[in-house]
Amino acid sequence: MTVQPADGLSPAAAFPDPSHDQWQSLVEGVLRKSGKEVSGSAAEEALSTTLEDGLITRPLYTASDESPDTGFPGFAPFTRGSRAEGNAAGGWDVRQRHALADPTRLNEALLGDLENGVTSLWLTVGGPAGVPVDGLARALEGVYLDLAPVALDAPADLDAAA
Repeated sequence: MTVQPADGLSPAAAFPDPSHDQWQSLVEGVLRKSGKEVSGSAAEEALSTTLEDGLITRPLYTASDESPDTGFPGFAPFTRGSRAEGNAAGGWDVRQRHALADPTRLNEALLGDLENGVTSLWLTVGGPAGVPVDGLARALEGVYLDLAPVALDAPADLDAAA
């Protein structure tokens, strides 16, 4: 937290707020020095980064930037959850990860965790440490899926696991 001086003067008050055009001009100058001849919005795009999931982060965000409408929890477009009360009725989701290849032992572990406070499950499916896809039904016997959400880690065969 910044504490203002007793006289109420702010050191930043002596400097005018730069405009977006001034900022962009400075960016163009820096890029020019690095060998890139770009101007205007292309300068801003040169500093943007595309993340692994396709989102683009820009170098500067201002109050005039619009954010997409995320809706309300429990309503379309469901970007904030599928239920109005949130994803965990009590406010917390206690998720336990399981990587067991034997469906019977996995079922015992799942039911034991759910009886002792776990509220959702994370299952490794396939591979040497995961339960086989055809063993999922046995592994989930007795698990009330409407009460305990299940997240699947099945990189090799997600469609079949789902």
